[in-house]
Amino acid sequence: MHPSLRRRCRALAAPGVPSSRRALPALALAAALVLAPGLAAAWSAPGHRIVGLAAEQLLSGDARRELRALVGDESLADLGLYLDAERDRLARELPGSTKWHFDNRPVCDAAAPRARYCPDGHCASVQFERWLRVLADRAAPRERRVLALRIVVHVLADVHQPLHAADNRDRGGNDVNVGWGRRDQVRSLHRLWDRELVDAAMGRESERGFAMRLVSERRREMARIQGGTFAQWMDESYRLARDVVYEGLPPFACGERLPFITRLSEDYRRESTRTIRLQLARAGIRLAGVLNRALG
Repeated sequence: MHPSLRRRCRALAAPGVPSSRRALPALALAAALVLAPGLAAAWSAPGHRIVGLAAEQLLSGDARRELRALVGDESLADLGLYLDAERDRLARELPGSTKWHFDNRPVCDAAAPRARYCPDGHCASVQFERWLRVLADRAAPRERRVLALRIVVHVLADVHQPLHAADNRDRGGNDVNVGWGRRDQVRSLHRLWDRELVDAAMGRESERGFAMRLVSERRREMARIQGGTFAQWMDESYRLARDVVYEGLPPFACGERLPFITRLSEDYRRESTRTIRLQLARAGIRLAGVLNRALG
């Protein structure tokens, strides 16, 4: 267990610390039961489009030509939406594919073997590498390479959302209700990171303008960001889930459910929004690097 999380667990277990001291009133809990969304799929559509728009700025000429030969005028911003839009059909045609969006690696057990949270290879870390090999294989049928392209674009973006790289027995934060905004609107923690934080980071900018700004802000770091392996990028997201997403919650204890609805602080909002900007930029820059190598 991470040392800071261990301290948090001991503090919460201490006598005299009421489990409800940070919870919202019972009426808010009732609202949560009505409003809490179902299982969130991945980044929101804006999140995926932003990643695609960021990557498109950095494609090589060779990669652009190969991309056009595979999918015509379809953009990376649109390609990234396919796995969510076709989720039900793909679940029938590619059994296990609903689990390719994430790794449910225990947030308090970094050393857990992958076989425990990725049964039969149905997780993001295995499937990304599998389909990237198909995409890079010029001898593979075009239809299969197009499917591989859609999977690679989507999954790479997904794993930069920290809650797609870690889990606290809460379905990646889907079972955690949080109060968000000035009126403490109820959201699941997962939806907050999928959508609301993206909107907060983007502000009033257009998706394209925001994507251009993200790339511009990181131009000097481009080579460093694109370095490393997919596994290392997932480790990076995992650490953010542990140190920012979960540890930043007011009452957090490993493997335990949070009481009622957790009200988020302004500090949490600021740090989370900064993290989202960083992860969207990393995802776009890395996607470009992956495609330049696979298609160039």
